[in-house]
Amino acid sequence: MTRAIPLDRYRNIGILATPDAGRTTTTERLLAAAARADAAAHPSAPGWVEQDNERDITLTSAATSCVWRGCRINIVELPATERADEIGALDVLDGAILVLDGASGVTEAASAALNLVAARGIPCLVFVNKLDRSEFVPAALVAAISAGGRNPAVLLQLPVGAGAGLRGLIDLISGQATNWADVFDAPGISGPIPAALAADAAAARARIAAVAAPELDADGISAETLRARLHDAVRGGRVVPVLCGSAFRNRGIRRLLDAVVDYLPAPSELVLKLVASDGSAVERQASDDAPFAGLVFQTIDDPSSGTLTFVRIYSGIVATGGQMLNSVTTSPEKIGRMIRMHANHAEEIKEAHAGDIIALAGLTHTATGDTLCDPAAPVILERIPVSAGRAKH
Repeated sequence: MTRAIPLDRYRNIGILATPDAGRTTTTERLLAAAARADAAAHPSAPGWVEQDNERDITLTSAATSCVWRGCRINIVELPATERADEIGALDVLDGAILVLDGASGVTEAASAALNLVAARGIPCLVFVNKLDRSEFVPAALVAAISAGGRNPAVLLQLPVGAGAGLRGLIDLISGQATNWADVFDAPGISGPIPAALAADAAAARARIAAVAAPELDADGISAETLRARLHDAVRGGRVVPVLCGSAFRNRGIRRLLDAVVDYLPAPSELVLKLVASDGSAVERQASDDAPFAGLVFQTIDDPSSGTLTFVRIYSGIVATGGQMLNSVTTSPEKIGRMIRMHANHAEEIKEAHAGDIIALAGLTHTATGDTLCDPAAPVILERIPVSAGRAKH
């Protein structure tokens, strides 16, 4: 069976946040915006979130999938904890979003999270939330993010207004502004950059170009080229893009989804480092043609499905009725029901591919941190720390 979405159009991400920064609201808004877009593209498809009924969004799953601009975004649910080093699910992420409270800025917890994702080589975006409730000094906050982490930060947007007067955002890459009426959850309207902010926007765009494409003329670089070069810089861990908005008021959410697609890496851009059954190191490209290998990052008890085992598939294809090997316990496992979680419904699937994050029902010898693989090509992926919860939750 041919995959519906190419591997280079996958993004596997998690959302970190400082306490009370609005992680849950941000995640809900991302899922709702994506579901609205899919509903518009597929009006006859069942189960999509209605535009005025976002309370159907659920975050009870260990991972949720949505589609944005033809890209499948798998969002791994990370536990709300100030001990970021205990979040074992980070091991299955290709990228991350760190949500900050605009009023609190870069706290000790934010610095710890920035350092953690950098240490693990996980490209990261920062979303400065709650701009409708706080004044925002862009240069100071970007400097604090750079100082708090290991990589320099660069601002991708400028706010038009601040606090209760927040009425728009300037996209520094495209050179366009999005403006909102003074109505809750009003849709954005695109327009030119306000003349009073044109000089500030040009200077901020030049700073992006200086980091992402220092050898090119900042005045002449196109939006498409700048996006591509920024993508390479983010993937290479050389820069942390900073976006802003208000999740509660649905401001800046669509641009945040765009940034996930434009700047965070696809599984196809990464090389897997595995350990073969004889203990030798193995490198493998993420591909459907490679032998199957996946990492279990969480198990939960579901009232309707029983035990669900969430797996990130790094390579290969699996289908219901097939056989897998748990290479940690050396126990065989049969592939029964496979489920992909969406924002407001669960989809039962018959086949899953490299890059997918799915739930498997009915596994009996597998727990968090174990590797599932092709019995003919046994390998072990990096184990999730026991502190992250090897026991079933």
